[in-house]
Amino acid sequence: MGIYAELVGNVLASPTMKQVNTASGARRIVELRVMSASYRRLDDGSLEQRDGRTFPVDVTIWNERLTERVLQHIRTGASVVVRGDFYVSPWINRDNEPDAGAHIDAESISLNLVRIDQVVYRPRQMRESDAPAQNEGASEPAGPPDGEAEESTSGDEPGAPPDHAGSDAATSGQPAGRRSRRAARATAE
Repeated sequence: MGIYAELVGNVLASPTMKQVNTASGARRIVELRVMSASYRRLDDGSLEQRDGRTFPVDVTIWNERLTERVLQHIRTGASVVVRGDFYVSPWINRDNEPDAGAHIDAESISLNLVRIDQVVYRPRQMRESDAPAQNEGASEPAGPPDGEAEESTSGDEPGAPPDHAGSDAATSGQPAGRRSRRAARATAE
């Protein structure tokens, strides 16, 4: 039985993919390092980092579907929330002294919204079971499947559509993300 943990912190180095051999064959994994963040609120309302509770944690992602998303969206400096099995790896360092490092085999990893400026949802992919009856469907995608979203920080995502909130293609009653997609679609036509 392991320790299931949740880690909140900042990515120290962009994720890297590598291939490892397992008993069931070769697998692609992603590794990254996250600096844990432990803060306390002071009387004046400001935050102070707690001494001795902030340390680097090595994170490994074994889920191949998740590895692709991590490589696409997470980079150095991103604030993330990692959940998974936590363990400590002891070793002997160069000075012949015992040392140890913290590690999480991640079950899930997500961007912490504290540093997110924009979220762009991808269009819903039509499935055979979702196909509308003859001429009954709407021309606008219904939204992201299963709550999935593509997150982007302002200016960091290459190819992220600009916010066309003032565009003629936008209608005033719709969320900004929907206006951006509609405006992008109108300019493409």
